[in-house]
Amino acid sequence: MTTTNPEFYCPHSENCYECCLETEMPLSEKDITRISKLGFKIDEFLEEQDGFMVLRNIDSKCFFLKNGLCIIYENRPEGCRYYPLIYDLEKDEFVIDNLCMHYQDFNPSIYQPLHDPIRYFIYMLLSEKEIRFRKTEEEKKKIKD
Repeated sequence: MTTTNPEFYCPHSENCYECCLETEMPLSEKDITRISKLGFKIDEFLEEQDGFMVLRNIDSKCFFLKNGLCIIYENRPEGCRYYPLIYDLEKDEFVIDNLCMHYQDFNPSIYQPLHDPIRYFIYMLLSEKEIRFRKTEEEKKKIKD
C-alpha cells in the first residue's frame, strides 16, 4: 500500500542514508496505521518526543534502516517522502534542511508542488499533537475527580 502524494526526488538515495541516522522524523496517525498493518508493533518503531510521535532509533539508526536500506521504503512515512524539503516555522518558508549532507545540491523553489502537501502534513501533525494533549489533560482531570 503506497501513497500517491508527490514526493521529493533525491538522486543520492541509493548511496546515502544519512537522513536515517539519529532521525527525529514525525509520524502521523495515518503513517502509524499504515506501518502497523505491515506487521510491525507500534511500540517497536514509535516513540513520543515533545508530544509528537516519531520514528524510534535503534543504535542511532532509524528502526527501519537495515544494511543501508529502508525495509519499508514503499510504505515509508510521509515526512520521509518530503525530506530534505522542510517547512521552517521560524522563517515561514520552505527550505532544504541543512542537516542533509547534500542540501547544497537542491533548490527548494523547484519543489513548489510539494509545498501544499507539506503544509497539510504539518497542520495534521500539530492537530494530532493537540488532540493527544487534550486527551491526556482530560484523563488527568478524571483521575483527580
